[in-house]
Amino acid sequence: MTRGKLAALVTSAAAAAALAGVGLAPQASAAGLLPGVHFYTGTGQTGTAQQADLGKVGACQELSAPALSYTAASNQNVDVFFKPGCETGAPGQAGDLYYKTGTLHVGNFPYAAVSFRVHADAN
Repeated sequence: MTRGKLAALVTSAAAAAALAGVGLAPQASAAGLLPGVHFYTGTGQTGTAQQADLGKVGACQELSAPALSYTAASNQNVDVFFKPGCETGAPGQAGDLYYKTGTLHVGNFPYAAVSFRVHADAN
């Protein structure tokens, strides 16, 4: 087996294992999600929870504590920023980086989230 074929096989196996693990995670179950968008101070939806005010559409909102993960079960997308004031970019760096939660999803952020903005709908 060539090195390229072995790398492709390992990558495919890892992707399949990751997808299988997602199906087993209790946080990934739609029935287990709280309605709305919630931010958590720890990874894997642990730590202190903060609920997003989805009524403040278009307004930049600051989190009371940095968030490392979230759950979303809403008809509204939320843009999440890693700098105050809904400024794009990674902490300490310029750029256009930000994170969109989606409407039915759970996940961890690549950096601590500190601000967010709610969209009017799922578009």
